[in-house]
Amino acid sequence: MDLWRAATAGMMFHPGRVDFSFLPLVGLTAAASQIALLKKYGLRLRKSLGQHILIDENVSRKIADALELAEDDGVVEIGPGLGALTFLLAERAKQVVAVEIDRRFASTLRSEIDGNGGARNVEIIEANFLKTDLAGITGGHGEVKTWKVVGNLPYYITSSILLMLVDARAHFSTAVVTVQDELARRLVAAPGNKDYSSLSIYVQYRFKPEILFTIKPTSFFPRPDVRSAVVRLEVLERSSLGIEDEGLFFQTIRAAFGQRRKTLRKSLRKIPGLTPEIIVELDRTSGVGLDNRPEDVSMREFADLSNAIKEAVG
Repeated sequence: MDLWRAATAGMMFHPGRVDFSFLPLVGLTAAASQIALLKKYGLRLRKSLGQHILIDENVSRKIADALELAEDDGVVEIGPGLGALTFLLAERAKQVVAVEIDRRFASTLRSEIDGNGGARNVEIIEANFLKTDLAGITGGHGEVKTWKVVGNLPYYITSSILLMLVDARAHFSTAVVTVQDELARRLVAAPGNKDYSSLSIYVQYRFKPEILFTIKPTSFFPRPDVRSAVVRLEVLERSSLGIEDEGLFFQTIRAAFGQRRKTLRKSLRKIPGLTPEIIVELDRTSGVGLDNRPEDVSMREFADLSNAIKEAVG
């Protein structure tokens, strides 16, 4: 039996009306409840927004558990959808701020909250998360001691959201995000791994990433074409790499991975001011073998290389 038939089995149908009162809407985590809400409000998922609703209650609870919420913690939820996580979070956190881009979903979630007695610690913001001010959101709740972030990230904007979280890391301690399995592997990849990339370094420089578990496509409706993974990002207070110029550090990484099949000796030519003579000198002074390809160079080695470049070009 498919999910919709399972959700509506045994219901009394009337012309123009369906009785959904038997469904357990508080929590909104069961598959039947989630799909019944789509029908109740006449909602269609929008492919353009990458919408897939989580219908596996066990997965929802595992994600909530992964946040390790204390009573005085607050949570910013990215894209709550129909609330598969929202009510679970509200039971555990001091404050939940859910940012939803889809006006229909935001309205539905408000209606369900109000219809079930309300949840004083849940605030719904109708907005594009990429255009929100995380500092403004978290700064408006003095009763919250520590903020955390959670979300099932749409695949097409996952990297953009991750980069935004890097920039806004001062305003939260932990993020637990659901991403495409392939991208999750890139976030945690080490040198020598085919998944190691500039994004790996960019994220690992500011976070401690860890893949917690994977999620089967059947845990979502509709089913995505790929597996997903839940990743926890713990904010690192400061880098221990001794980088003298962060801008030059990341410029060096971009130049290297921009031509990842070439050796560092060749890709460094893209950095302004690096003449062939200076590059030869860097091979000696940096301690980094310039005949290596970028996927074999560690973050610390990139730090040493960027410091040597700074010293060489002034």
